[in-house]
Amino acid sequence: MIADGLEEDETFQVNFQGDGPLRGVLALANGKLEARGYVGNPAVTLPPNAKGKFDVGQGVGKGSLQVVRTKNLPGEVVSSPYTSITEIKTGEIPEDINYFLCDSEQKEGALAAGVYVNGLDPGTDRNGLCLNGALVQAAGGWYVSLLPFPNEDAVAQLQKNLEAISHRSPTQMIRDGLSAEDILQLLLKDMAPQIMRRAVPASLAASCKCSEERVMRTLRLLPRSEIEDIMEKHEDIEVKCEFCGKRYNMTPEEIKTNLDATPKGTP
Repeated sequence: MIADGLEEDETFQVNFQGDGPLRGVLALANGKLEARGYVGNPAVTLPPNAKGKFDVGQGVGKGSLQVVRTKNLPGEVVSSPYTSITEIKTGEIPEDINYFLCDSEQKEGALAAGVYVNGLDPGTDRNGLCLNGALVQAAGGWYVSLLPFPNEDAVAQLQKNLEAISHRSPTQMIRDGLSAEDILQLLLKDMAPQIMRRAVPASLAASCKCSEERVMRTLRLLPRSEIEDIMEKHEDIEVKCEFCGKRYNMTPEEIKTNLDATPKGTP
């Protein structure tokens, strides 16, 4: 939701570096609404909190939130990265991102998001990727951003509306059959909202940029002695992408062939 409105190649990345059992949470999205992310320990089981939901705050723990934006600036060929670091307030992902937007970027508003999952027998899918034991049944959220110098009455009404729906999570609304427009009407109740046009909803997509070539580039960063030690053991190596879980298997011969074909000085 935060990346919506960016240019296609601009990105918004959050990196929660907490001391909780999840061992970090990272997510990145671009203006095309392609997203990818991972947690440091995907095998952890989070206990329920007082509301019966996964206690993500405990899973994230205390620490810092690093936000990296890449922006296309006039006259620049390559997008410029801008990094901000703030303290993790609650460990709840939407809440901490909203705190960041308010405190660091002076963008007042409200953000809610969630995922509803059911248990799933572990196994592999048709592509051979490992299933994580959970089936997503609903995922969604909403983001309301205030314009500069907002009308005080409008702000008060918005706060009243937010309070009125505070007992319903975005995923509960989705499971109850509410559409995006239905949720919008709840958020802007008694504020005379006008829908200027009904655009085709943007298509969200999980997208990963991993490839065998990226694996080889990573191997080239290792000291040559370590690579030769791997090849001398005549053992295949397996590399797993942290984002999508895809596994790459390479034999010592394949590694040697790729490295020998690389010009000296190439990273």
